[in-house]
Amino acid sequence: MAEGRSFWSSLPGILTALAGLLTALGGLLLAFRDSGLIGVSTPEPPAQPPGIEAAPDTGPAPLALRGVATTLTPERLARAFAQRGLFDRMLNPAGAGVANRFATELHGDDAIIRDAATGLVWQAGGSAGLTYAAAESALKTMNEQAYAGHRDWRLPTAEEAASLLEPVARNGRHIDPVFGSGVNFIWTADRSPDGRIYVAYWVDGGLSRERPAFHAWLKAVR
Repeated sequence: MAEGRSFWSSLPGILTALAGLLTALGGLLLAFRDSGLIGVSTPEPPAQPPGIEAAPDTGPAPLALRGVATTLTPERLARAFAQRGLFDRMLNPAGAGVANRFATELHGDDAIIRDAATGLVWQAGGSAGLTYAAAESALKTMNEQAYAGHRDWRLPTAEEAASLLEPVARNGRHIDPVFGSGVNFIWTADRSPDGRIYVAYWVDGGLSRERPAFHAWLKAVR
């Protein structure tokens, strides 16, 4: 019994010693952590709930179209249309056309139409009854006045104009109704070797060549 009483009487001292040892170990661990000897794990950021992240752009890349004026025969133009799947009732009737993705914007009084399928921005309306020279003059005025805030408007190439042609006519026209019905055929920037200029006809659904003195609409693009 004396031995038992001795143990219990010494227990408080043992516990005090253990507490001191634990305190010393804790201080040592803190010192190691502060010195970088022990790494500190960084908690993982909480997962975002569904719908927070922006959806990736899964749309197809814009169709690359020639944007520089050139001189080419109808046969070469037909081959270019076929390579890009552009529709033309005479030059490439089997063409599926472009799956245009249009969006209309208004900048002051200036209306434009963006096409995400080609990356082109079109003048929504147009100027009627212009010879080729008059169309170029009107285009210069558009740029001087910074139509819709830009000064790089130009005539479309034949390929760019054909990107608006649709195989199936709607309301008697082979062009999306987003463009309205005020413009029927437009000048392009391309010529044939005989000096005639390609004009895109929405009602006919194709391009034809006309003399520079012919009167057509100006529909600018950038």
